[in-house]
Amino acid sequence: MKTVYIGSDIGTSSVKTVIYDKNFKQIDKISQKYSLISNQKNQAELDPDEVYNSVIKTLETVIQKCNNSNFKVEFISFSSALHSMIIVDENNQPLTNCLTWADTRAKDISGDFKAFYKNNSVYSRTGCPYHSIYLPAKILWFKQNKTDIFNQAEKFISIKEFIIYKLTKKYSIDYSVASGSGLLNINNKKWDNKLLSFLGIGKSQLSRLVDIYKTYKIKNTELLKGISLVVGGGDGPLANLGERALAENQFAATLGTSGAIRVFSDKPVIDAENQSIWCYLLDENTYLPGGAINNGGIVLEWIKKNFFESADDYYKLIDQYIDEVPTGSKDLFFLPFLTGERSPNWNPDARGIIFGLDYNHSKKELIKAAIEGISYRMRTIKEALEADSSTCNEIILNGGATQSKPWMQLLADIFNARVIVHENEEAVALGAAMIGAIALGIYDDYNSIEFNHKKRIVLEPDKKSAKKYNQLYKFHKKLYDNNQHLFVEANSV
Repeated sequence: MKTVYIGSDIGTSSVKTVIYDKNFKQIDKISQKYSLISNQKNQAELDPDEVYNSVIKTLETVIQKCNNSNFKVEFISFSSALHSMIIVDENNQPLTNCLTWADTRAKDISGDFKAFYKNNSVYSRTGCPYHSIYLPAKILWFKQNKTDIFNQAEKFISIKEFIIYKLTKKYSIDYSVASGSGLLNINNKKWDNKLLSFLGIGKSQLSRLVDIYKTYKIKNTELLKGISLVVGGGDGPLANLGERALAENQFAATLGTSGAIRVFSDKPVIDAENQSIWCYLLDENTYLPGGAINNGGIVLEWIKKNFFESADDYYKLIDQYIDEVPTGSKDLFFLPFLTGERSPNWNPDARGIIFGLDYNHSKKELIKAAIEGISYRMRTIKEALEADSSTCNEIILNGGATQSKPWMQLLADIFNARVIVHENEEAVALGAAMIGAIALGIYDDYNSIEFNHKKRIVLEPDKKSAKKYNQLYKFHKKLYDNNQHLFVEANSV
């Protein structure tokens, strides 16, 4: 009987559940999309029950496939997107939808919250800058605006905690996801007492902290009952793990719906002066400084919805336009802040700008300018990390952008660095499977895991394009700097 591992990545727009053999070679993958709820300004929610049902559907499908193939399933290990929040009542029923990382309603909370962050060194303890993406701001927003829901809150949990509870009847949160909540003291690995006191909530309203290797037996659904469930971690840390970017100077980038660049460290890395980066955890002893942008593929989806709705070959057109349109998109610039911005400026008020538009521009230039704008924002993160780490000449890339070779070349040129793509398509799910194998004692640690991790694509920067993009990047930053004050002012016009 063949032994297999299952890694399941609960993302913002879909769940991807992957079957791996014992050498971590992908055997099969099942995906299930779910709908983002955004009926109001700054709203970005998921229906937690829809997400749960989607997860169960993919899990049951792969388990059935394993049973039909006479495979022995060793475990199911989870990853999930960071920064999500659901409020549940005393009966464990959701009082809210799941607020995702893209939900920015909390940017307008009132009072002295920002001053509290600064005066109490919250960033230095939690590794999370002041921003509406994190749970402290979201919790405070409900306290100020939805008092009835806040007063009924039995627990504040993430989407992974919601799913694990329904499968095991246990409320547990791993250090990895907890570190992305903004509520965890990453130095002592405990919930931050000062922050909880300011918010007016208690530790009992948060889940039990466990390591990423914590294992339960599934108690729910007939097909899954009795299978070992490994709690796993957050998608960013597990993406780095799945890409085997284990050294302290190995940068791993994810560019999908949003984007991020991260690097492992054996100690906390904090930019106390600028607070340009965050610092999360993989496990109790492994830190992950990095930065993230809100606006990656979500910008391309917006363009498709508004300008290419009927185009079945939309993503082929993107590749074509990147190749056809000259570097710099004929002096057209796209600041891609459709959902505010995170690193390195942490500006939830940031909004999109199309600059330099003239009569000779078309949809071709608009698309390439958007791709360039997203890529410039990724470079800002690279530079912020390099300021607190070592210089990076090589970036391991994963995410949806790896489906576009022209975009990957454009990234290499804008980064002025080698871009590597490994053959595994789902780095996050693979990272979850690696955690599961360690949790069950199959391997001792990350470095003891041996499998063929081949480089599928290696792209070197084109010197001429890199030089041109360096000039354009400086102008892109100038555009942002000169319009910062207008973002806030525009909200009150």
